[in-house]
Formats: sequence, C-alpha cells, structure tokens
Amino acid sequence: MLIQYPLISGILANALWGMNVVAIKIGIAEVSPALLNVLRFALLTCCLLPFARIKKNQVKSILIIAAVMGLGHFYLMSLGAVYVDSNTAVMIIMLGAPFSSLLAFLLKIERLTRLQFIGMFIAFISSIIPVLLSDSVDLKWGAAVIVIAMLVWASINIRIHSMEGIPVLTLQFWIGLISTPLCLTIYTYEGGTMDIASQLTPTLVMSVLFIVFGSSILAYSLWFSIISKHGINKVINTTLLQPIFTIILAYILLNESVSTIQLIAAAGTIIGISIFYYRGDSVS
Repeated sequence: MLIQYPLISGILANALWGMNVVAIKIGIAEVSPALLNVLRFALLTCCLLPFARIKKNQVKSILIIAAVMGLGHFYLMSLGAVYVDSNTAVMIIMLGAPFSSLLAFLLKIERLTRLQFIGMFIAFISSIIPVLLSDSVDLKWGAAVIVIAMLVWASINIRIHSMEGIPVLTLQFWIGLISTPLCLTIYTYEGGTMDIASQLTPTLVMSVLFIVFGSSILAYSLWFSIISKHGINKVINTTLLQPIFTIILAYILLNESVSTIQLIAAAGTIIGISIFYYRGDSVS
C-alpha cells in the first residue's frame, strides 16, 4: 500500500492540500462561499455516513466542535479566499500548526523553545508581508478573515487532542452534518436562490468533488494513516511543500502570477516554519 512509503504519501497528501486552496478559489468564482460549503458539507455527510457512530459522552463536545469548525474555520476560510489570492492564502494557512502550539503554550499544555518562538515570528511576519505592502483594503480584510479561521482551527485542534480518540472521518462526518444547515441558513440570509441545481456548472462540480474526495477524505485519511504507522517525524517536513504546490497549480489553473514580494514572503514563511519544526529532538 501507499502508506508503506511515508515520504511519497506525505508529499501526495500535501499536494492534495495545496490543490485544495486552488479548488476553493475555483469554487467561489462560481458560487458564493456559503453555497460552496453547503454543497461540500452535504456531499461529505452522505459519503461518510458509515463513520457516524460516536460514544454518548462525546456527543456534546463533537456537536460544538463540528459547528465551530464548520462556520469558524471552513466557511471563514472560503470567505477570506474571495479577497485573497491563492499564494497569500496558503502562506497564512501554513501558520496553523504554530498557532496551535502557541495556544497550547499559553494554556500551559505545551512547552516551546526560544528557537520555536523565533521561527513562529519569522513565519508570521513573512506570511503577511504581501498584505502589509498592499494598498488593497479587500486583501487586508480577506487575510484577516483567514487568520481568524486558522486561529479557530488551532483552538479546536487543542480541544480535539484533549478528547478520547475520534477517527478523523467520523469527525469529518459530524462537521458536514452540522455545518450543512448552518451554511444553508447563511446562504438563504444572503438572498440566495433555492434553485441550486441550475448553478451546478461542470467547473463547480469538479471543484466540490475534489474538495470532498481529494482533500477532506483522501488527504486526511492518508496523512493520519502515515502518522499512525510511521510517526510524525518521518513526514512533518513534507508540509513545507504545500505552498509550492499551491503556487504552481494556481499559476496553471488560475493564471495567478507570483510577484517577487510573494516569493520572498513564501521563502520566509517556509524558513520560519522549518525553524519552528526543528526542536533539536523528536517532534511530539
């Protein structure tokens, strides 16, 4: 099986996540972020119905996590992507792991070294360089929304790790189940038409299919299978490839050019994240 080769599997998972940023941009060019998420969550729920079973003592926590992740992370992510190009978006998304560790540090759950703080600072400053140097208010607004989405992800990530083991596909199912009506409510409030079928263009359908099967199911299943079998240390550095995949695919599929400032920012972000991951010992 593919997971017998952790490096190849890790690269594939991060290639899928890199493409996911582009797929979201393609989707929101066709419909509103709310409707895109209605479609993705509805399909995800149907596909993962066999993974619905949870323990009774987990119901309340999972319902809260699902609602917060659905709106506070996934919906906000796609909303911010309306105003931000793929290259800037993926650099901010890369801050998810450092944000999670920083919150864990503030809550006295995890210890961070001085080197990690330096890496975190370099990554954050580098990721927002294109935003700070831009005169676009929309770009700043979109970047701020994505930063909030990643902070939500970081906080929920800590909550998930504090619970008993929940299979990733089970969590994905409940996120889809709870978030579908929530996003549909937002879509209706925005004045969206209920004639959703007429909006299903081939481009939109391909976008949703990739987001669900490529990212939400395949990439996450692959990633957690690798970690379970080989440990995080064998594949953690492959996450640094995600922005490279996004930049290449955004150029090919969206015709998004990469400025010198964005290249410098991407390099700084990758260097910062590399420093953050380097602890001088094993990553836990």
